[in-house]
Amino acid sequence: MSLSACLRPPERAPAYRGGSACCGPAPLPPRCRCRYPVPCGVSVPPRLPKPGAGTCVGVPVRVVQARALLAVPVPVPACLPRWRGGKAPVRLPVRVPVQVPVRCGCRCGAPPAGTAVTLAAGPDRVERSGAVRCDRAGHRCPRSSHPSGGRPPPGARGSRPAGTSPRGSIPLARPPSLPGPGPGPCPGPGGGAAPGAGHGGGGGRRRCGGGGGGGPARPGRGAELGGRRPGMARMNVALQELGHAMPDYKRATLQDDEGPEPAGDGSVSPDSVEVGFRKGPGPLLSRLASRSQLELVLCAVAVSLALLLGVAVVTLAIQYRRDPSHSMCLTDACVRVASKILEALDAETDPCQDFYQYSCGGWIKRNPLPNGRSKWSTFNSIWDQNQAIMKHLLENTTFNSSSEAERKTQRYYLSCLKEQRIEELGSQPLMELIDKIGGWNVTGSWNQSSFMEVLKMVSGTYRATPFFTVYVGADSKSSNSNIIQVDQSGLFLPSRDYYLNKTANERVLAAYLDYMVELGTLLGGAPEPTRLQMQQVLDFETQLANITVPQAEQRDDEKIYHKMSIAELQALAPAIDWLDYLSYALAPLELADTEPVVVYGDTYLQQVSDLINGTDRSVLNNYLIWNLVQKTASSLDQRFETAQERLLETLYGTRKSCTPRWQTCISNTDDTLGFALGSLFVKATFDRDSKAIAEEMISEIRAAFEVSLDQLDWMDEKTRQAAKEKADAIYDMIGFPDFILDNKELDDVYDGYEVSEDSFFQNMLNFYNFSAKVMADQLRKPPNRDQWSMTPQTVNAYYLPTKNGIVFPAGILQAPFYARNHPKALNFGGIGVVMGHELTHAFDDQGREYDKEGNLRPWWQNSSLEAFKNRTACMTEQYGRYTVHREKVNGRQTLGENIADNGGLKAAYNAYKSWLQKNGEEKRLPALGLTNHQLFFVGFAQVWCSVRTPESSHEGLVTDPHSPDKYRVIGTLSNSRDFVEHFGCPLGSPMNPGKHCESGLASPSTSAGTSGRQRGLWCLQLWVAVAEFI
Repeated sequence: MSLSACLRPPERAPAYRGGSACCGPAPLPPRCRCRYPVPCGVSVPPRLPKPGAGTCVGVPVRVVQARALLAVPVPVPACLPRWRGGKAPVRLPVRVPVQVPVRCGCRCGAPPAGTAVTLAAGPDRVERSGAVRCDRAGHRCPRSSHPSGGRPPPGARGSRPAGTSPRGSIPLARPPSLPGPGPGPCPGPGGGAAPGAGHGGGGGRRRCGGGGGGGPARPGRGAELGGRRPGMARMNVALQELGHAMPDYKRATLQDDEGPEPAGDGSVSPDSVEVGFRKGPGPLLSRLASRSQLELVLCAVAVSLALLLGVAVVTLAIQYRRDPSHSMCLTDACVRVASKILEALDAETDPCQDFYQYSCGGWIKRNPLPNGRSKWSTFNSIWDQNQAIMKHLLENTTFNSSSEAERKTQRYYLSCLKEQRIEELGSQPLMELIDKIGGWNVTGSWNQSSFMEVLKMVSGTYRATPFFTVYVGADSKSSNSNIIQVDQSGLFLPSRDYYLNKTANERVLAAYLDYMVELGTLLGGAPEPTRLQMQQVLDFETQLANITVPQAEQRDDEKIYHKMSIAELQALAPAIDWLDYLSYALAPLELADTEPVVVYGDTYLQQVSDLINGTDRSVLNNYLIWNLVQKTASSLDQRFETAQERLLETLYGTRKSCTPRWQTCISNTDDTLGFALGSLFVKATFDRDSKAIAEEMISEIRAAFEVSLDQLDWMDEKTRQAAKEKADAIYDMIGFPDFILDNKELDDVYDGYEVSEDSFFQNMLNFYNFSAKVMADQLRKPPNRDQWSMTPQTVNAYYLPTKNGIVFPAGILQAPFYARNHPKALNFGGIGVVMGHELTHAFDDQGREYDKEGNLRPWWQNSSLEAFKNRTACMTEQYGRYTVHREKVNGRQTLGENIADNGGLKAAYNAYKSWLQKNGEEKRLPALGLTNHQLFFVGFAQVWCSVRTPESSHEGLVTDPHSPDKYRVIGTLSNSRDFVEHFGCPLGSPMNPGKHCESGLASPSTSAGTSGRQRGLWCLQLWVAVAEFI
């Protein structure tokens, strides 16, 4: 693969994905073309109008004569073996002139240590004649001096064996075999037609502006690492689950003009430095004879000191060379990841001033926000790659699975792709459904006496969530049994703030009303009456928003947990016939009014009951049917999608773009038959060894975390012992649940769900009915500890308090979070911090309320609890000072995730240090100039590189329990004394403000002392000073 002339400046160039197509309108001039195989994703400057320098692949490019050649600075080991013929010490790729310092001389004339051996390469071959200079005078080894009989040694030729990596050279990266879809415009028609789809994989109708939100996180129980589904898909969360999901707060989840550098460790070539003593007018003895006795004594002392220092320097140099930490990793994988890290860095920024900009400034320049997206991050990039893999699997013309569940998955996906059929049906499927329920006052007649019947069908059958949400899950205070649970719900916009802060959200509210009216008219309503009635629905939603409990106040599970019977619930909220409703929703189970129910927020349900009783029945009917309409509209024709896009543009700041239909259908299929799709994904992509490696890393991080518990002087012994037992009992689930690889078990999970290739809308309705039955089936069964609430292909992770379990899907076990051939510093800084994050959730402000069995009970001693609250109050205040577009972060709402970020970083770093003690230092990455300890922190930061619209940033501030990505980096690292030490940040700098907030569970850092490298440099400087004095 050669790149002839097609690249734009790095800040504007898209990722180069192979091939020879021109990537942009600014080609290189013919005389300056970089005739070099460029790795995927690397950008090259567009113009070098005269001989000079630029950058390519993170290393210097120099224009030589009439073309650009690469002069690669090669970091070499401390000592190469003597060149004794046969195999050369360095193998060179074609067309790359490389200067290689040879530390131990070559056999020709026994040259001094440090003499450079130059292998010159032309454009097509490596020149071998006179290729070796063996001394400072420039004498060349004659051909006959080679022990091989005048022939140059192997490796001096212009080629090397396929698949080998030249030692002392920058290996060439190869493009991936299946790159993910880029953020650019949609492909044209064609592109691999799916069987039965009737169009190419990338053709057909495009969905524009379908982005929004963040990464592909999934709704449900616990706390996620970060990244959420984009746009309206996130609003339609209930559409895609096997039953109602527990609210999000119950699951903790997780976005130059320079020539060649000096070779080796920074020393320069003998050709450019004069080595020798200063010359005088006469012999040395005659000069000494003219000195006074005092001068001679001082000179002798100086010489003695110099000799002692010389011995010390030699000793340190030997240790320095023997230490593998000072050698470079030059494998293909190391060079490739070094290149990516270098591209993401902003070397102009002082890391002690703004470490996020330092780590991500280059990435942000090279990744402008794609059209149709409100956020673009590492999470989004990986999800796009995963989607491309799933598309390939589902559109395979030879697809012939023995699993019925997998065949259902393909049929569902293909039904979504049949756009012509969807367009032919138009709004008819939804209009027929509304008539079946009893009508809608907006579009025609309606049954005025059927409030409870409409509520049961809209909520119980089709899984919409007006007023409240009902689901079956583990009882927080008795985690070995399932129970009916009721929580607040009923708002379409992302947060109550959008309704209540009308001045700040005037544009959003106006766009939402227009969206409601447009959907109403598309279903048959007259414009003016529809607007009047939908305004009443919006006013009703505003009243609901006013009585909902703010998100920050929902973090205390002990406070909001209320267990009662159905009879007591009836007395609390009499506007709903609860026994009738729950018996319908959980049919065919038989319920009595003594059935226990857990209510989260009893005051809310009481006020909802009063609101229902005080509202006109026509408004209630319009509100109920509107919940069904907005839930199902995305499955209708293009008119409904276009209306949705206009709302998203205002709500999230997205710009219209062409999103291929297949991407929308992959997301829908993942939401509906996610584990069957996950079975295909795992079989095709997941390395089984990764599971064992991840389990080992978790054990190391868990051990480091428990060591930190011993160092907490504020925690009493009884609480400490209970905390250790809980950490030991944390149940980890990695990659995928085992049942997805067993066809019978997988088929049993989706048994009863009917899927047709001809009706996408009906497939969706069938899924709602199916998920309601699945939910009912769980009530009389004990919770399944191995049941996941994330599919394997999801790019996220989570902690579930009622199971005391942590889950890491296969989708996140890939670069940049993890790769088997990456340095351990990067893996611990990536997936290691993720693991530490989820583990720390077990002890954050919410997770600490659950014991090792997953039961909600007070197990902390009062003294330790008060000390914990005092320490986390510092963090609430710290993050509350951060602002995005002059809007403050909610330190209380984000407290749990901030604790997890800080504790996770500390646990992962301590685990990395323990790994180093057992295994020794690892090789460093080339060209970065970073120690492996610094690399750990850079790797952590670059996981969170992202760009986002102001509208999306606002939505995140009011809804997301995670801090903005920038402050997940800055806030966490400014609290880390380890970070401050390794980057040498002075006291009072932004990254070392002096006051470090502890996460509560993280022990204070201790200084690692001065490094051997620093001591060696000091000695070397002293030696130079003495030598100059002499």
